[in-house]
Amino acid sequence: MKCPHCQMEYTGTPHSFALGEDQDGVWSVSSDRCPTCDRIIVTLGTAAGSSYPVWPQFSERARPAQEVPTDFAAEYQVASQVLHHSPEASAALSRRLLHRFLSTQSCAGFGSLLDQIRQLVRCADMPAYLKQALETLVRVGKLEANPLKSQHPAALMAVEPGEAEWNLDVLETLFDFYFIQPIRLQKKLDAVEEKLAAIAAAKAEAEAALEAEAAALAAEAAAALEAAELLESQENEAVEPAVETGSTAEPPAAN
Repeated sequence: MKCPHCQMEYTGTPHSFALGEDQDGVWSVSSDRCPTCDRIIVTLGTAAGSSYPVWPQFSERARPAQEVPTDFAAEYQVASQVLHHSPEASAALSRRLLHRFLSTQSCAGFGSLLDQIRQLVRCADMPAYLKQALETLVRVGKLEANPLKSQHPAALMAVEPGEAEWNLDVLETLFDFYFIQPIRLQKKLDAVEEKLAAIAAAKAEAEAALEAEAAALAAEAAAALEAAELLESQENEAVEPAVETGSTAEPPAAN
């Protein structure tokens, strides 16, 4: 089965509890926990096989990654959850979120949503795929033909086919570019720097050990040389008195 929170497949054994019987059937509630995202899943069901999601109520989209700030992630999640019940409400929430996101996270400024998108598309550091996604949002949502959507992004208005879904797709892409990729890349860079620092530390430690060993060997050699010189000096001192004694001795008398 697929987790409605994170959209990951998992194998679970739900715990079921009987609720009772009425004219619509025999009712029970079941709960499970996704092993991937560790979130609770609650479903209301009947003995006839009908099931109704209780928590989460409805979501075809995974929750935003943990790198996305909580306020943006929460608002995105609400827009995603109401999509099934009201595309108009979902589109209004996602337009409002997009307007706030562009105002605070990009170079789009604080104008209308259409003005923001036009400004962002002109930014030199904006990738081509994001520019295309935003231009498509303008076209799908007919922002130029309906300026009220742009001037009042949070207003509840009729939506075009696919508009609410594409708004969420664009938000996902922006989250990935502005939040997820930089943070994950920084983590990789930090790991590389940590590895390089460990290598440098190990190299420095090895060099210090070699220097200490070389110093110890030099000290041993100096001590050995000093001992040899001392021994030689002692031997010379022992030989010199013997030579002097031999030179002053009287020759033996002749017969």
